[in-house]
Amino acid sequence: MMHRSLASQDGAEGSAVAGLGNGNSVDPSASQHATPTSQVATPTSQAATPTSQVTSDRAGSKRKLTSTVWNEMESKLENGEWKAECNYCHKKFASGPRAGTTHLRSHLDSCPARHAPMGPKQQKLRLTKGEGGKVNVENIIFDQEKARKDLALMICEHEYPLSIVDHSGFRRFCSSLQPLFKMVCRNTIRNDIVAMHSAQREKMVNFFATFKHQVAITTDLWTSGYQKRGYMAVTANYIDDSWNLKSFLMRFAYVPCPHSAEVICEALYECLVEWHLERKISTITLENCTSNDKAMDILPDRLDTSSLMMNGQLMHMRCAVHILNLIVKDGMSVLEHGIERVRDSVAFWSATPKRHEKFEKMAKTLNIEYNKRITLDCKTRWNSTYTMISIAVQYIEIFEKLKAREKKFKCCPTKDDWKFAKEICDRLKLFFDITELFSGTKYVTANLFFPKVITIRLAIRKWGNSDNELIQKMSEEMKDKFEKYWKDIHGLMSVATVLDPRYKLNILNALYGPLYGREHAATEIEKVRKLLIGLVKQYKDEVEGEDTWDAYVAEPVGEEDEAMKLYDLYMSSRPTVPSSSIHTELDLYLEEACLPRTQELDIITWWKDHLVEGGWDSTLFATFQSVLEDDEEEMDESTSIITQE
Repeated sequence: MMHRSLASQDGAEGSAVAGLGNGNSVDPSASQHATPTSQVATPTSQAATPTSQVTSDRAGSKRKLTSTVWNEMESKLENGEWKAECNYCHKKFASGPRAGTTHLRSHLDSCPARHAPMGPKQQKLRLTKGEGGKVNVENIIFDQEKARKDLALMICEHEYPLSIVDHSGFRRFCSSLQPLFKMVCRNTIRNDIVAMHSAQREKMVNFFATFKHQVAITTDLWTSGYQKRGYMAVTANYIDDSWNLKSFLMRFAYVPCPHSAEVICEALYECLVEWHLERKISTITLENCTSNDKAMDILPDRLDTSSLMMNGQLMHMRCAVHILNLIVKDGMSVLEHGIERVRDSVAFWSATPKRHEKFEKMAKTLNIEYNKRITLDCKTRWNSTYTMISIAVQYIEIFEKLKAREKKFKCCPTKDDWKFAKEICDRLKLFFDITELFSGTKYVTANLFFPKVITIRLAIRKWGNSDNELIQKMSEEMKDKFEKYWKDIHGLMSVATVLDPRYKLNILNALYGPLYGREHAATEIEKVRKLLIGLVKQYKDEVEGEDTWDAYVAEPVGEEDEAMKLYDLYMSSRPTVPSSSIHTELDLYLEEACLPRTQELDIITWWKDHLVEGGWDSTLFATFQSVLEDDEEEMDESTSIITQE
C-alpha cells in the first residue's frame, strides 16, 4: 500500500491513500474518518509549540530541545538508539547529541509531503456508542484528498460517467454534505483514477513476482460494437496462502487486427512476462476457435515448459461455458420452426405499451399473478430463448383468452406448440442451470465439471429416444458437438473430481462404465490415477497454506440428475474391498470412505482441515491448490483492477 502524507509548512497534516485491492470487491471507506479526541492533532494555529516548552523525553536528561526542527520532528528511542521521525513523511533519521540537526533541517526543506498542496480540513465532534453502553466523543476531520479519492473509487465501483462531477445537481448535493469539499473537473478525476490504477498495478506486479504457487489464466477477445476494435482481457485465478480464492483482471488492452494465432500468442506472452507469470502457469482457458488453438500450439515454444504443470501438457483448457453454448446452438438450430408461433405471440404482445397493458389487464381479470414480464428473445442467444419460453408457458391461459378477443392476434400457438415449448423448456433448463454453475466466481467449479458433463451426455442420449422427431434431431446435433469437444474428459477435470472427498475414484467407476464400457472405463481411471500421482510428485516441495477460508461451494438446486443416480446405484452395490497396504497419504485419502454425497461441503475448508490442521503432507495441498483454481469463469464477470484494500 502506498501512503502519502500531506501537510502545509506550518505543521497541519493530511493524508491520501492510493486505492488498492484484493481483486474481488470495492469497499470505499468514508470520506470522513474518526480518531479519538485524545489522539487528534491540534489545529494549525496551535501546532507550533514554543521552543522553550519542548522538552527532551530522553531518560535522565532535563536538557530542552531548542532547535525549531523539533516542532516538525519527533524524537523516539528504538532498539537503544535515538531516532528523529518526520511528522509528514514519517521517515526516520539519526538523532542524539552528536548527530546534530543540520540533516534534519535539510530534509524538512525538501520533504515532498511537507510542501505538498493540502485541501481544507475541519474538525467536528461526533458521539458514538462504545462498549457497555458508554458514549464516546470523537473528532471528525474532513480531508479533501481523502474525499477526492473516495469519489474516484465510487465512480469506478458503480461505473458512473466521469461527467458526473460536472452535473450541477451532484455538485449541490456534495456541497450540502460538506461545504468545504472542492469539486474537481472530469479531467482531474480521470487523472486520479489513472494514478490509482498505476499504484494498484505496481502492487500486484510485485505480488506476483514473489508468488510461489501456480496461477490459472483465462483470456478472451472482445470486439467493441461501436468502435469495432478488438480488446483482450486476461484474468489470473489462484488460491492464496490464506486459502482465499482470488480472481484478478491483469489486462484489458487493445489488440490490433488481424487476430491471428501469432498476434494472440504475442499479446498473451507479453502480459505473462510483464506480470512475472511465464513460469507459474497451471492452465490457460480460452474459447474454442481455430486461432486460439493455434496460439496455444505456439505459446509453449516461448515458455520454459519445465516450470509448468506436467511440462505444459495440460496447459490448454477449453472454456466449458463456451462449449455448452455451442452444443445448445447446434441443437436449437433444428427447433426454430417448433417455437416460431410462441416467439411471434410474445413479439405481438410486447410490441407496444398499449398491447402490453391489455396483456396485464387480462392477467388481473383471470386472477393470474403477473410477476415476470414477457420479453422477446435474441435469436443468437439461446439463454434468452429459454427465458422467453419459460415465462410464456406460465401465461398460456392469458394467450388463449386474448386470442378470442383480439382479431389481429392470429399467431397464437396451438396445444401442440405449447406442449413442444414445455418439452424444450425442460431440456434447456439443464443447460441453463449448469451454465450458471460453471460461471460462478465466488467458489471452486473444477470439481463440479466431470459429473455435470456426464449428466449432459446421459441426457442427450435419453432425448434420442423421444417420440418427437424434432427432439430426436436436436439430440443428434448435440451429440455430434459433444463428441467433438468432450469425448475425452480433460485430465485435470477428472483429478479435481477425485479430490472431492464425496466422490474420489468411485465416481469414475460409476459413470465411465455405463457410458463407455468397463474396459474403456478401467483404462481411463488408470490414466487419472497416474496423472494424480504425477502431480503429487511434482509438487512435493510446495509450502502448505495457513489461515482460514470463509467462502462456500455452491451446489445446483433442483431435481437429481442421471449422473448422481448412477453414482448412488454404484455406491449401494459396490462390494467392500479390504484396504491395501498404504504407502502414501494419497493412498490413505483414496482408501478412506467417501463422505455422503448429499452433504453440503466447503471443499477448500475440508482440505484445509486435513492438510494443515490434520498434519497431512503439503504436497497434496499443492496439487489440490493448483487443480481446483482452474475454474472456467466468464470474462465479463472479472473483478476490477482498481479496488479498495
